[in-house]
Amino acid sequence: MLKQVLFTFIVVIAFTQTTLANDFPPDTSKSEMVYDMPEQMPEFPGGSDAMERFIIDNIKYPPLAKEKRIQGKVYVQFIVEKDGQLTEIKIRRGAHELLDQEAIRVIKLMPEWKPGSMRGRTVRTRYTVPITFALS
Repeated sequence: MLKQVLFTFIVVIAFTQTTLANDFPPDTSKSEMVYDMPEQMPEFPGGSDAMERFIIDNIKYPPLAKEKRIQGKVYVQFIVEKDGQLTEIKIRRGAHELLDQEAIRVIKLMPEWKPGSMRGRTVRTRYTVPITFALS
């Protein structure tokens, strides 16, 4: 009798879990996963030297920051999407609001990147760029 009750209980639990599992949509988050260190990191068109040149050519030291002699390094983080677009641009570690805003502005000007890849497939990748503001 105890074996039959235990067996019935296990069957009911298994059926309930199967039914509940079918009520929820499949987990698609893995296809949208953001990698921090894929096999092949994303790349600015022309490489890191070209990115440095792009930043130097496009950065405009904020006049008020220059006047107040504000300097520092701003770390801007973003996602390089599978199509090379940059999204979710934000300050990872800022120096000053004026410098932070300028760093974001320059990152938003960037062209599409070569996306990162994992096992031969393009993936979304988190990337951080440091931008140094220094007065001479």
